[in-house]
Amino acid sequence: MSTGEGLPPVEPAQPGADVNTSTGKNGFLVVCKTASVVAFYHPERFTPIDQIRLPEFPHEVVLSPDRRKAYVSIYGSGVIGANLRPGTRIAVIDLATRTLDGFIELAPFLAPHGLMFDRGGMLWTTAESSNAIVVVDPVRGAVAGHVEIGTQRSHWLAITPDGNKLYVPHRNFTFVSVVDVHQRTVVKRIPNFIYECQGIAVAPDGNRIYQAQSSRPRVDIIDPKTDTVAGSVSVAAMPDVPPQLTRLRVSPDNRRLIMSFHSTDQVAVFDTRDLNSQHVFATGKGPMGIAFQDFGSKTFVTNHDAGLISVIDLGAMTLAGEIRTPMGPEMIACY
Repeated sequence: MSTGEGLPPVEPAQPGADVNTSTGKNGFLVVCKTASVVAFYHPERFTPIDQIRLPEFPHEVVLSPDRRKAYVSIYGSGVIGANLRPGTRIAVIDLATRTLDGFIELAPFLAPHGLMFDRGGMLWTTAESSNAIVVVDPVRGAVAGHVEIGTQRSHWLAITPDGNKLYVPHRNFTFVSVVDVHQRTVVKRIPNFIYECQGIAVAPDGNRIYQAQSSRPRVDIIDPKTDTVAGSVSVAAMPDVPPQLTRLRVSPDNRRLIMSFHSTDQVAVFDTRDLNSQHVFATGKGPMGIAFQDFGSKTFVTNHDAGLISVIDLGAMTLAGEIRTPMGPEMIACY
């Protein structure tokens, strides 16, 4: 267990510090993979208000920095490592009208998944079946470049708040690639993680990169100044777990780190100032995506295999309710 000694500091974050962590009281949208829809919900009543049908199968979502558009990756019909009919498009959704604006074609790049914006307004996506990450100009709606990443296991990515570096974990491998956003090249591979790399998240103050492991309830903390592992923390209340999908997200106020465990149906909440201060919640089946409606009072966690969202009150540290969704809710974004 990490005590915090030797770790990069945790500093207060200002609203909007990370353009890829969207908040807002206008509503929230949920990407429901199995149902192949994006569902919209009322921000206070948490009731469904609209729905958009998408091609099979949508996975991830990110909002534009001005919060006018949502971008949804159309991954394909398979799973990582066995996506036999990979998608090649990103759906563009207008949030004001809740309508489908169109698609951005990525071909010949295959299986877009993780999505993030840089500070220059470019959209980055993993192209998992093409051993690459792709740079998209959302204004032109076209591919603007790519970076050869060297593995088909690049499922997610995370960009530092200053927009200078991008971190790409490689599922089924034990290293993380570091990409210089401006040079559009891999500048380092951070090696020697004990277990395969899964979800990844950047703190909104830019001081820490959190890297989840799949075969243990463990998070490694990377120092982005040196791109080395500064320490690690395990979930004390959880025994060793089977290999599973794990995701991470840091609250906008930089106070909490949220980690979802897809197979054991649990969510862990860490106090970033003292990573040994933890709470573990039993959720619905298959927790996955994580989002925040405001600066950090509560978090939403999608339960992919149950068709619902768990609401966690981060002040009281209690489960505060559930929201029904179409089947396969994978990701969620507030605006």
